[in-house]
Amino acid sequence: MKRTAYLGALLVAILACTAALSTPKPAHAIMCCDNGGYTTGQYWVYAYTCADAQAAFRAAARPEANAFCGGSTYVCAVSIPPCYVWFDGSGSYAYVVSGVMYFGCKETCPREPIYP
Repeated sequence: MKRTAYLGALLVAILACTAALSTPKPAHAIMCCDNGGYTTGQYWVYAYTCADAQAAFRAAARPEANAFCGGSTYVCAVSIPPCYVWFDGSGSYAYVVSGVMYFGCKETCPREPIYP
């Protein structure tokens, strides 16, 4: 009987702690993307696959966007140019991504009430 009482008390304590830790905290601010249409400088990169060229383009252009927005977590709505095939004249080819990266910056937005 004592054992059941202790297990019951332990279960209640665990449930109370779980409820206390899982209670959501109110959000004081939410972040919205301003969709500013900002652009980086011109970049030209190439690689032997389109995915690698796109990754290289992002790696080259992203630090400029990060600096503009105030950090990597504030950059949003990123758009880069498409890949195209580039022949080097000796019979081999690569994929190129050339142009500017468009992006927006996250900013604090007011919370608007939802009306039914």
